[in-house]
Amino acid sequence: MKYTTRGIRRRGDTDKWEVILTHKDPLTGELLPSYHTIVAPTEKQARKKRDELIVKLELEGGAVGANITLSEFMLTYLDVREKDGTLEPSTVRGYRGDAKQILKYIGDVQLGSLTIPDVSKWMSDMTADGYAPKTCSKAFRLLKMALKWAEAQDLITKNPCDYCKPPKRVKTPINALSREERSRMLALARKAQPEPLGIAVELALTTGMRRGEVCALRWSDLGEDGTITVSHALGNGRGGFYLKEPKTGSSARTIPLTDSIYNLLSMMRKSTQQQALEFGVPFGDPFILGTQEPESRPYNPTQLGKDFSAFCKMNGFDCTFHDLRHTFATMMIANGCDVRTVASYLGHASVSMTLDIYADVDPDAKKAALSKVEDSFDFESKYFDGAMEWHPPQPEGASASIEFTEEQLLAMLAAVRSRKSGGGEACA
Repeated sequence: MKYTTRGIRRRGDTDKWEVILTHKDPLTGELLPSYHTIVAPTEKQARKKRDELIVKLELEGGAVGANITLSEFMLTYLDVREKDGTLEPSTVRGYRGDAKQILKYIGDVQLGSLTIPDVSKWMSDMTADGYAPKTCSKAFRLLKMALKWAEAQDLITKNPCDYCKPPKRVKTPINALSREERSRMLALARKAQPEPLGIAVELALTTGMRRGEVCALRWSDLGEDGTITVSHALGNGRGGFYLKEPKTGSSARTIPLTDSIYNLLSMMRKSTQQQALEFGVPFGDPFILGTQEPESRPYNPTQLGKDFSAFCKMNGFDCTFHDLRHTFATMMIANGCDVRTVASYLGHASVSMTLDIYADVDPDAKKAALSKVEDSFDFESKYFDGAMEWHPPQPEGASASIEFTEEQLLAMLAAVRSRKSGGGEACA
């Protein structure tokens, strides 16, 4: 932060001098004045102290005046990021929610005075109040990113978050439906079709698409080759939902559909086109699950979540709509589908992401793999019976058991003793 002198004057007959400085606010670009008081007997000494004050303020990274709080900074920072277009509106909306968790605890702390103990205590207090490590980590990452930007703008000279660590994140267990439950859900969903909820459930269970992707599907995304293309998603911004590009570059993908859902969608599209023709209105490109007029409105993802929650409550399911994506991935991996294919279905940026999330979620798959371990050897690996007695495999052609009479055993024992006795005399 660079300060420029705008004036210096003595206050009456005292040794107090008023110094007027200006600096450019990097948040808004506005030129801001600041007023400071120094004590010196002469003007020459006053000017020297003024120069020392400027150096001190610049070294401290004096920020946008001494009174700006972390709350004022964070809200302004998010406004700037939203206006410059570097963040999706849905991302900014999520950040504003995370910012509340920060400002609730340390919002009144001045930006230039924020210390490492302040950050550590904030995270400790959040944890003590029952917030999950994942929630604390999200808020911490946002604060660290914001302060890094402040550091680049010369608002501060050091980022306290660089010297702190958030609580260790605990991996959240994947909630995937069992074979019985997912089969029951699919049967119920098909009974509800062609209602949008029934179609949405089957699409999620059989393709792994996200809620915003399902709601953003248009009829032009349905291919003639039995596939559907994920080309857009619905994001949740300040003004509600809006159409946006998929989450990542790999999220834009083409997915094969099962015959059941493809045939249903094909018939629905044909029926909608015929109705448009009968009424003499253009067909356009409506949302598959939305209204079917030319100015089509999509199925609101929030409403889909609420409808699905009610559906689960009525039918005894314990899951969210996103859990259907987990169910699909777990089901595919358990059935032997290679991970690269599963990753392409899900739109993951890398196979390692799929493995990290889903490789350890199906205990039945591990049990099934045990048989493949045993099948990898040319002999029976179970040598222990119920009494824990070991029965090694017999050489080929050997009898199952060998029996001796008592006389034969006594004779063999005597022969062994005789050999030992003779050996002992030879050694002597």
